[in-house]
Amino acid sequence: MKSTDLLCSIVVTHNAEEVILSCLESLEASSLPSTIMVIDNGSSDATVEMVTRRYPHIHVHAGENLGFAGGCNRGIQLAGADFNAYFFVNPDALVAPSCLGRLMSALEEDPTVAIVSPTILELETGSILYAGALLDFENLNFGVLTSSPAPGGSKTRETGRPSGAAMLVRRTSLDQVGPMDDSYFLYWEECEWAARLHSSHWKIGYVPDAEVFHSPSHSTGGTGSRVYEYYYTRNLLRLVSEVKKISRWECVVRVFPIIARRFPVLASYRQPKRLIEAARFDALGVFDFLRGKTGHRVDLPPVSIPNSQPK
Repeated sequence: MKSTDLLCSIVVTHNAEEVILSCLESLEASSLPSTIMVIDNGSSDATVEMVTRRYPHIHVHAGENLGFAGGCNRGIQLAGADFNAYFFVNPDALVAPSCLGRLMSALEEDPTVAIVSPTILELETGSILYAGALLDFENLNFGVLTSSPAPGGSKTRETGRPSGAAMLVRRTSLDQVGPMDDSYFLYWEECEWAARLHSSHWKIGYVPDAEVFHSPSHSTGGTGSRVYEYYYTRNLLRLVSEVKKISRWECVVRVFPIIARRFPVLASYRQPKRLIEAARFDALGVFDFLRGKTGHRVDLPPVSIPNSQPK
């Protein structure tokens, strides 16, 4: 793979009118150019209109809400197989000018790496949100690393799983293991993907000196919101159950401490209603997991985002 080969950037949107133009501006300013596509998941705001008017040369495809994985897969399908790599980035992220070039170089240097993600920094504070992440099914440790890389540590590092907020994917790895499983709809789909890639002897990489700035959970409301709690819980249980090949009830018992671990954080924000709502939708996620329900839960109430929300 050479840097001059074709690269497609795919942005999956849902009601992203407040952030999408800044994201696209950052992609346009990249030192390594790419074909940019916007896959809109049924936005009810002005996302599609704004992108079409401001960037008429960008490919915009509007349709029903397919979820994050479904939107990414739709983007791959529409882009076609002429591209050597696909860069998936959230609409509430800003891509540093050198980011794409450094990610592409990492794929060039090691043909066994399927996906690379950059350092992801919180847009408002500059704090590190992602510097690699674990995918340890033995100890059920899926923690995201947030420590600063060692000085001079620009070399690509192998890591457990990519960040769905920003990841560059080699097309030939897609040819072998297939795309993300869109029946997850939202959350943990990149972890299931990483597990399949690992089993096929592909590596996941983290590139410290590539940077993306992110305002997380713009569309879902983040920890404590109805959408987040439901899909986070349901899909984490599904992922562990399928990878470890254990029964659903056994999985609930093993994973429950991970789910419960987030409640003291929510409680510390002194928002009793949000804590109760989070517990309610976590319980709904457990119930649907036990029923074997996957995909989009169409009757899920809309996102509820208070003025002050935990991250």
